[in-house]
Amino acid sequence: MDDETEVWLEALSGRASDDRRGAAREARALREAMLRQSQPDTESAGARDASREAALLERARSAGLLPMPRRRAPFRWERLASWPALGAYTALACSLLAALIVWRSPRESEIVRSAPETIVALQADDPIALKQTLLKELRAAGVDATGYARLGVQGIDADLPKPVPDRVRAVLARHHIGTPPDAVLRIEIRPASP
Repeated sequence: MDDETEVWLEALSGRASDDRRGAAREARALREAMLRQSQPDTESAGARDASREAALLERARSAGLLPMPRRRAPFRWERLASWPALGAYTALACSLLAALIVWRSPRESEIVRSAPETIVALQADDPIALKQTLLKELRAAGVDATGYARLGVQGIDADLPKPVPDRVRAVLARHHIGTPPDAVLRIEIRPASP
């Protein structure tokens, strides 16, 4: 937009602007003339339009061009006993029953073996060989033993039978390991020299 048009629009909107070549003067004069004109009475025109619209709609309905407006029927109790309603009641009852069964079902208690952290610490020149020897001897004595390696440390985890048999006590005594009171044997073998 050029400057003259902007000046003219500013003056027409009622904002002050500098007058260049009379454009602002013309716009102010046009604005004053528009404001002097009488405003139409919108309320009476709106009422006339609404009454005319209602009359036209009624005339179209009576001629059969528009359907008659439905009146809302009062609530009927028979709707509650219809087949779709009975299906909805059944679905709701089944959902509630399933939720109650799941919510009230007894939870199986988890049995977790926990033992005090009594770890037998051994040192050996060859930890892997000692671990293999202990595993072989414990398995020969009837113990289910598992070997592991963690961060450079060799280990054995075993559940001893209760009461601990003499052959298992002999294996433990041969390696200078005491019999654990809870029958859970954990051994960690570290290298003797760094």
